[in-house]
Amino acid sequence: MSLLIAAILIVAAYFYQFGLPAGLASLFADQSGQPTASRSPSSGQPQGARPGGRNAGATYVTLADVTYKPYEDTFSSIGTGVAKQSVSLVSEVSGQIKDVMFEGTPHVSKGDVLLQLEDTSERINVEIAEANLSKAEDTLERYSTLQSRNSGIVTATSMKEAESAAAVARGNLALAEKELADRTIKSPIDGRLGLAEWEVGDFLSNGAKIVNINNTETILVTFELPERAMNLLELGKEVYVTTPAINGKVFEGKIIAFDSTIDETTRTITVKAEIENGDGRLWPGMTFEVMLRQKTEPLAALPAMALTWTRDGTQVWLAEDGKVRAVPVIFRYRQDDTIWIEGDLMEGTKVVVEGVQKLRPGASIVAEQGDSSDRKPTTTASTRTE
Repeated sequence: MSLLIAAILIVAAYFYQFGLPAGLASLFADQSGQPTASRSPSSGQPQGARPGGRNAGATYVTLADVTYKPYEDTFSSIGTGVAKQSVSLVSEVSGQIKDVMFEGTPHVSKGDVLLQLEDTSERINVEIAEANLSKAEDTLERYSTLQSRNSGIVTATSMKEAESAAAVARGNLALAEKELADRTIKSPIDGRLGLAEWEVGDFLSNGAKIVNINNTETILVTFELPERAMNLLELGKEVYVTTPAINGKVFEGKIIAFDSTIDETTRTITVKAEIENGDGRLWPGMTFEVMLRQKTEPLAALPAMALTWTRDGTQVWLAEDGKVRAVPVIFRYRQDDTIWIEGDLMEGTKVVVEGVQKLRPGASIVAEQGDSSDRKPTTTASTRTE
């Protein structure tokens, strides 16, 4: 008896939820020919009947059009900018500063003189080396003239010694000129000077830092991206950069390098991008937010509620001539309440968004409009009449 009562309750609950099948509904028709209808629990309206006894057993649903559009995702990361060319100028000699050729932090060109050290001794050494070279070359020229006359006065050994002396004198002169040149400290690149506090009379030690020089015409930004962005990385790919120092401005750059391994701890990839900075608005050391955008080919897009999960995978219910059929799809992306899928769906076709939990293959449907408290059947082409 208990089993019988339980079976009756289960059948009653099923009929209340999904309505009477069309065959059973016709058996319980009243004297006027109107079928007895169940009610939709969501709307309170008859689920299996419409005025005049139409659409017996149909399920009320909400439909949406399938649209095709690309999916765009954005990867963002924080990085720090540095100058593409940056030099920390260090002294290769020691001596007293005789003259400072710059003031403040000006822009300098390659070869501009920055500091002049005391060079009296070096100039004297150059003059001595020039005199020794002149003497050695005179001796070599005289020996060459005598040897050309075949007088036998100049032996081959004497000639070689004169040639060696001249070569040594030329080398000594080159060394003296190099030491003199080192007393004049020049800029090795184009760029802007950093702060320097050298004054006339200061003693500059060998290896002492003189000044930083940064060429900011191009700024390099190093940042990290998650490993799922790996397939997006390619040399020359555009990135978009913002900085809190300049509100409302987006700078464009491009990827110039990225690491060949994924960090085992952070699971990220180190990427380097460059930004053209001809106007000098960007400075080394700025904090940058770097955005890398991914844009796919157009895919089928529809509301997320249309997707159902089964043991065989994901599917949507396609509405055709008042009936539904399940279409297997592959879920790709989601953004807010919109999903992008791959499947056999044409643009403009209609899929079921609300009411999918009540559907079975081949079930009849009636399309509704409005909210759950005030739904009315539409007279669209997808509404089936019998």
